[in-house]
Order: sequence, then structure tokens, then C-alpha cells
Amino acid sequence: MEAKVSIIARVPDADGYRLVTLEKKRGSYVKPDNAISYYLRYTDATTGKRKDGVPAGDDFNRAIVLALNTANQQNAIRNGQAAPVTPIQTSSDRLTVRDAVKQWIDSFVIRLERWHRKDDNGLAPSSIAAYSKTANDFADYCDDQGVLFMPRTDSTGEQGTDEVNADMLIEYQSYLHKNLDVKHKQNGEAKDRQGAIITRFRNLGIFFSFFRLFISERPRTNDGRGILRRNDMPRVNAAKKRREAKAKQTSTVIIYSDEEIQAMLKAATVDESDLIKFLLETGVRDKEAAHAEWSDIENGFLNLKDKPKYEWRLKDKENRSVPVNPKLALRLKARKARQEKAAMAESQNAPTLIFPNSLNRPNLALDETIQRVAAKAEKAGYEWDAKSEITMHKFRKNFATLMHRAGLDITTVGELLGHSDIETTKLYIAVDTQKAVDVSKVAFQAFGD
Repeated sequence: MEAKVSIIARVPDADGYRLVTLEKKRGSYVKPDNAISYYLRYTDATTGKRKDGVPAGDDFNRAIVLALNTANQQNAIRNGQAAPVTPIQTSSDRLTVRDAVKQWIDSFVIRLERWHRKDDNGLAPSSIAAYSKTANDFADYCDDQGVLFMPRTDSTGEQGTDEVNADMLIEYQSYLHKNLDVKHKQNGEAKDRQGAIITRFRNLGIFFSFFRLFISERPRTNDGRGILRRNDMPRVNAAKKRREAKAKQTSTVIIYSDEEIQAMLKAATVDESDLIKFLLETGVRDKEAAHAEWSDIENGFLNLKDKPKYEWRLKDKENRSVPVNPKLALRLKARKARQEKAAMAESQNAPTLIFPNSLNRPNLALDETIQRVAAKAEKAGYEWDAKSEITMHKFRKNFATLMHRAGLDITTVGELLGHSDIETTKLYIAVDTQKAVDVSKVAFQAFGD
């Protein structure tokens, strides 16, 4: 059977762009008037898997040549012939790092389309942003170091000085250790820099694999492939991770005290109180709150699900429903009425989101609202414990602890939180010290004074 290789054109559209399969007339491809770029689609003769979104550049004639070459190659493999892998190349005989990065990023277009359709092998906008950042930063470093080309081979130790090689990848690790900006957690604690570097190199590994190159040796293989020796790849400090995990398991779970919550509610506006109550009584994550819509509340439950129109998905794709108690339901009903009244006064549509920003988009700065309320409470005279962290996430621990103390079993608490592992849920439930004091008063009465 002959290999079929289709050419896909990316053309402008009213909403951005659309993908069109090129037609043939009298045996020749019909050139679209305004194509931005081209891609190939075919079934790989070796793996049997469909290859979708293989970049073919922005030149119509070049795309046709690449399609014909690919078809010939696939047919040769089907016929049992040894067909050499033809690398994607630039106009010269070598592929520059910059061109490679562009080709890789261009390939995300079709994978983003898949993500929107919820098809297999889709790529979310957040992943595209992370991959693009990794690749572009790496290309900048290569420019600074005078390394222009991608390696012609991934055979260990056979790369030239003007192409990506083991020495420059090791030096790049050192560069990242000194210069990589480290993000911070909500509690102000710096995230692990080594973890960020490991993620960067994992992304680079995916980048190299797009061009059929291995960034490092693979375990349990002796094929001589891998630009880096396996031991030269950045690795997790296993001993440190074990110490951190043990410390986390044995650390005391800290929740907001009743006094802290009351102080915040007293200092908050009505809208700010809505947010505090919503977080406390549903236990949702930060971005779940930001993307929650009025239509998600139905029959006394908040239904948490993906929001494709905002290009956002639930963590671990874990659709779930959380009960909305009657008092919270009344509060939210009043909030919706205020939103509708304000929108009508300005001749605008009422927000569909429960906590929108000024543009009626998901408000990704809700944590700043909590920080602002805490600051107002302090200004009003409340003295915060110096060790008390003020974050949105902390309300999830309050929710878990209070629901468990009220009699809900830990498995159900975990399901409401969206946890797949009950051990994680245990890290959200604080010890009930007051109950321990009360029980201790009667536990040992049989032994007298």
C-alpha cells in the first residue's frame, strides 16, 4: 500500500487561523492564497502511529518536496528496504539552533488544536509556554556562546565545537544555577532551583527528540547514543528529597484559627467576605475559584470542570462536585444579584464568573485580595502570629480539618479536595488539640488521683 502524506496549511481566519488540507487537481497540489505555514500528516511505517503536525516550513514548493521525500521514505520502509532517515534541514546543509527552535514551536499549532478538541497528544497553552520559554532561552545561550548548529549526530562524544555538545550542556547547567530566576511559593519560600533546572533539561530532551536526537544516554541501553553521559544530566538530590518528605510528614499542619478568620471577615468588604467564605466552605484551589462560573452551581453542588474557553483544565483532569451549604448558597445568590444590578446600570452583560476581574475574565490575583484583607485586619488592631502564613491555599486545610472534625471520613474529604492519594489528604488535617485536652481529662480516671 502506498504511503499517503497530506500537506496541511495554516491560513488566517476571522478568529485567528484554521488548518486546511491541501487539495490535488490533475495530480498537482493547489496552492492556497494566504497560507502562513505548512505541516505534514502521515502514518509512520515503522511505529504505525499517526504523525500529525510535522513542520514543513512556510514555502509551498519546499513543503511539496518534503512531502514527496517523506512518502518515498515511508514506502521504502513498507517494502522492506533500508531507507535512511532524512533530517529536516534549512537551506544550508546544517540545521541551526534557531531554525530548530522555530520548527519545534511551529509544531505546537496542531497539538494546541488537539488540546482544544480534547484529542490524544494535545498540548495545553501552559505547556506550550513552558516549552517555548525553555527553547528560546537555550537558543539565546547558544548565541552567546557562539554555538550555531544542532548536532549532526547524538553519538556520545562525536559533536563538534560549533554545535551543541556535552561540554556546553554541562556549562549550561552551571549557567542556570547562577542565573535562573527562581519562583516562590505562596508562603514566600523559594522553590527548589535544582528542580527547575531538571525541568528545563527534561524539556530540552523533548526538544532534541523532535529531531530524533537523544540528549543523554538511556538506561539499560548500550547503543552509544546520547549527547550527555547519563551521570552528567541534572539530577534530584535524593537524600535531600527524603529529608524534606520526612519533615513534611512529621510537621504540624497549620490552619487559620477561628480568631484569624473572624478578624478577616470583620475587616473585609461584602465582596471580599464572599471570597473568604467561598474558599473556606468549598475547599477549592486558587485557580478553581478563579474559573468558577455561576452555571457550575446546580442542585446544591459546585461542579468543578475544565474551562476550554479560558484555555484552562482542572489539575489531573479530576472533575468533581463539592456541596454548597444553604447559607453559602444564599450569600452567593445575593452576590449574583449585585453583579447583575451593576451590569444593568452600565448596560453590560452580567459576569458569568463568580469572581471575575475588571475585564470579566478569571481573576488570577485573588490571593492578593486575601493579603489585602489580612493587612486591613492588622491595621484595625488584630495582631497576626509572626509564624502564620496568609495564603488562599491555607483555606483548603481549614476546609479539610473542619469537615473531618464534623464527622466526615478522610476518604471523602480527599475526594472533595480532589486528591488521588489519601496520604496527601492527611497533610491537610490539623490535630484537634482541644479535643485531646478534653479526652485526656477522662481517659485515665480509672487510675484515680
